[in-house]
Amino acid sequence: MVSLLKEVFDLAGSLICHQLPERTLTAGGFMLPVCARDTGIYAGIFTAFAYLAITRRLDAQKPPGLAPTVAMTVMMVPMVLDGMLSYAGIIETNNAVRLFTGLFFGLPIPVLLVPAANFRPDGRNDIPVLKKWTELMIIYGAGLFVCISILYGKMHYIAAGLVYVTALLALVSRFVFTLIKRGSTAAMWKIRFMTALGSISALALLYILSSCVLQPLKELLLRR
Repeated sequence: MVSLLKEVFDLAGSLICHQLPERTLTAGGFMLPVCARDTGIYAGIFTAFAYLAITRRLDAQKPPGLAPTVAMTVMMVPMVLDGMLSYAGIIETNNAVRLFTGLFFGLPIPVLLVPAANFRPDGRNDIPVLKKWTELMIIYGAGLFVCISILYGKMHYIAAGLVYVTALLALVSRFVFTLIKRGSTAAMWKIRFMTALGSISALALLYILSSCVLQPLKELLLRR
């Protein structure tokens, strides 16, 4: 069962990640589907989407206020700097740094993406994505718990893999849903149907790009 799921998780991970062994964490003796940085990003996306689903805010219309938006944006900067400087050879970080900077990059994405689909230009936006800025403490705390569990091997491989796959599907489908809803006045059932088709198409495109670009690049890096 684990071996079968590992093949599925690895295939899903290959869509967006180089999966280099030295930059990838392990759980239960298995390498996770994506590198440490991507693991953090998608753990953050999973955590934030899960919180919004639990609190029934996936239909939220009102974006977060200025203060939480600035705070979340600032928290995204470390991953950008870490990625740029490490790939430029200026600094060398470890997987723990990549994991947590990735987490802080991924957490804000659902919080900003959800109201983007539902925002009404006429100003009738009475469902806030965050009722108060202190909710960020809950979201970030939950994200830290997930990543600490992964880093220290406390999360089962299957659970860690499901966190990534669920987050990937949620991100792709929500992004497609946002694009369609902002550009269409069709009935909601038609929008959801188009979202499903669009998400499948997006994943197929990722597979083609991975096969033609990402995986050959990975093989080249592994030979060095």
